[in-house]
Amino acid sequence: MRRLSLVALLGLTLAGCATLPAPGTDSGAITYRCNGGKAFTAAWNQPGDKVRVSAGGVTKSLPSARAASGARYAAGDYEIWGKGDGALLSGFPGGPYANCTAG
Repeated sequence: MRRLSLVALLGLTLAGCATLPAPGTDSGAITYRCNGGKAFTAAWNQPGDKVRVSAGGVTKSLPSARAASGARYAAGDYEIWGKGDGALLSGFPGGPYANCTAG
């Protein structure tokens, strides 16, 4: 029951976000522009509840991870956190990617 509640809460959170698509809907590649002229792409809601991120010449498929707010995906040192039009990416070459905005 707790897991179902968490999934429902995450679904409501994502549904209210401008950039992050509703759960189960592949976003396609979204480009994020960050401080310092940095950029990366993220394709949210990939099969297996993952996000595919490309940054600094590296592409990783990251699984869903616990987040207090927004959507967080992580594996080892690689992590992306997104909410609305914003995102933060770490662990990728050339990072960190901070204050990133879709568009």
